Order: sequence, then structure tokens, then C-alpha cells
Amino acid sequence: MEEVKAVHGCIRLSGDGSLMALDPVGQAAEAGSGLAAELVTAVLTGDAGGLSCTAGTLETVRTPLPAAGSGSAETTVPVDMTNLSVVVGGDTIVKLVRHWGGADRSARLLARLAEARVDVVPGYFGSLDWIHPLRGRGTVALVSAMVPDGSDGWTWAVDDVVAWFRGGAAPRWPATLGTLVAGVHCALLGTGQHRPPDASEVRNRTARVLEDALAVTGGAAGARLANRAGHLAELLQSVPETAGPAFDLHGDLHVGQILRAGGKYWLLDFDGDPQLPAAERDRPDTAARDVAHLAASLDLVASVAAKRLQVSDPASLARLYGWAEEASAAMTAAYRDAASAAGKPGLLDEPRLPPLIAEQLLRELIYAHRFLPRWQYAADGALTFRFSRDHTRTKEPSWTPPAL
Repeated sequence: MEEVKAVHGCIRLSGDGSLMALDPVGQAAEAGSGLAAELVTAVLTGDAGGLSCTAGTLETVRTPLPAAGSGSAETTVPVDMTNLSVVVGGDTIVKLVRHWGGADRSARLLARLAEARVDVVPGYFGSLDWIHPLRGRGTVALVSAMVPDGSDGWTWAVDDVVAWFRGGAAPRWPATLGTLVAGVHCALLGTGQHRPPDASEVRNRTARVLEDALAVTGGAAGARLANRAGHLAELLQSVPETAGPAFDLHGDLHVGQILRAGGKYWLLDFDGDPQLPAAERDRPDTAARDVAHLAASLDLVASVAAKRLQVSDPASLARLYGWAEEASAAMTAAYRDAASAAGKPGLLDEPRLPPLIAEQLLRELIYAHRFLPRWQYAADGALTFRFSRDHTRTKEPSWTPPAL
């Protein structure tokens, strides 16, 4: 095994490409070992001289954003399930990558956004890269600004929808999110455009997703999906021939990737869709794919709100999913307006949105089957209320949210 060595521990590279952060006694590193603070210091100072590696060389990549750093105290970030994230000094967060290549895409896109001074992404200060003699270049740690007291959209968005359902004001943030995403897209578009995927390729891809979802979804959810398969198949084949420009997307855009703190919204995590193979995850695509992913997550917010409220009567569910439809329209309109104001009126290929939203909701069912079975209800509810049922097929049980 090969290692990046530091005074307070090391990052070990195994033959299968896994990376493990270890403390000085060889145990899995946690906040408080000092390794995270040492890596932050190396990146912020642009000096990796205090680190060494057993094969190849190390290099710090520093963006132009200023960062002072305020201390060395370390606190674990418990919500990052893919990597080890540690807050250092209360204002800086370091992500220690757990697999070779797992953060290369994120480092590349965050550096572009830092260069463009995009202020809806937490300040990205740079990375520690390992130039390996056999594997090439790989990012092993990324350093960014910490957003204090932030909560992600699976919390704040659901809270707001529940409050609205109970008589509060309608959330105004769908338009804010549309404007935010358009700004990020315009910055990423400026770094290079590519040929969009052919419509036939997208149709074939979405058809396979429907087949996979039908194959893995059983029980009542499977019956409801089968009753809508005809409508879904027709919609998935409606991808138009024309498309907007392709460029590097966020790739895994949903409300859970958006923090809210102090009335401001921040977009996180540019690693791409974890369900996709690495090559497809990093493939440029059109704006509609990101926007569809975000729109689908609004339907999922409605499902989670229904669970929180424990409502299952048709009128309440129609109201919640009706909110999601209106929120999606407001988000899309704000995106369109912001892109036009930035001189990119054709950035969003809107005719591709309906089939891509359907594809994403089907992917949520597949994700639930593979990784998180308790999540199935959310995608099941969204698909049940968004798409038409074939009434010539067998009867189906009504969708209801699970108990709290």
C-alpha cells in the first residue's frame, strides 16, 4: 500500500483505489487527530513541504479566493456519507476523498466557479493532488469555506411546505433556486461547450431506466408503476431532436444539495450523480438535465411533506403535488429569465424537461431499491400523482405516506 504521509497521520491508497485517512496510530482518522488541520494548512499556504508520499509527488492547487484560516480545532461533519469531511477552525471544511478519482470532477468545477467568483457556491480554496506514477493525477483533499448554521433542502424546503400547508405563506424560494442555478450554469458554460447527446441516445437511455425501474419495484409501488408504464414510455420517447448547448453540469442537482443559512442559498457537491458510472457522470449534457433533476426533487419534497403531515386524503395530496407543479414552473421561469438576462436565452432546452423529469423520478425508485428502501415511498408518490394511470389495467392500492 502507498501513502501520503503527514505528522498527524496519513492517507493510504489500496490496490482497489480506495483511500483511507488514518491517524498517527493507524486507526481511521476522525476529527481531532490533527490530520485535517495539517492538510488545510498545506492547501491554504500552497506549501505541501510538510507532507510526503511513498510514490509520485504531491501538489497543492490554490484558487484566487482569499482565506485566512482561524485555528486548528476539528469537528466532524456527520452528513457526508461518501467522504470524510471535517470542519477546521470553525470556518473551513476539508473533504478527504475515500476513492481515487472520487473528487476530481468536483475539484475541477469548483476551481472554475472560484475563478468566475460565483458567490452562490461556498468559497473553494483549493486541493491537495497526488501525482501517482501509475494512476496519474488524483485529488485526495479539497478545502472550502464552511457555511455556518446551514441546513439542507430536505429540511428547510419540507419545513416551508408543511408551514404553507398549515396556512402559512407560499414559499418564494423556487424562483430563487431557478435564478441560482442559471447563474452557475452560465459560469460553467463559459468554460466550454460540447455537442449535446443525440435525441435517440437519450430515448434509449430513458427507456432502459423505465425497464430497470419496473424490474426492481415490487408490491403496491410496482403495481402503480406498471399502471403508468404506458404513459411513461410514451413520454420518455418524446425527447425532441433539438437541444441546447452541452456543458459540464452540477450532475446531482436536488434540494438536498442546497444549503440555506441566514436567508442565503448555497449550492454544494459537484461530484456528479453517484448512480452513474464515472465516465457517464463526467459527460457534458444540456441544462435541462440539471433543471429536470431539481424539478423532480420538488415532487419528492411534496412526498416528504405528506409523510410529515401524515395526510392521505385525495384533496390534501392533490394540494401538495399541485404545489410541486407550480413550484417547478416558477423555478423554470426564473431560470429562463436569468439566463436571458445573462445573454443566454437558448440555454435551457425546455421541451426536454418532461421526459427528463420522468427519468429522474424513475431513477429515484432504482436508487431506493439499491441503497435506501425506505425512500421508495417518495418517488412512488411523485410518479403516482404526476403521471396518468392506464385504467384498463388492474386496480391498484392508493398511495399513502408511511407512518412517522
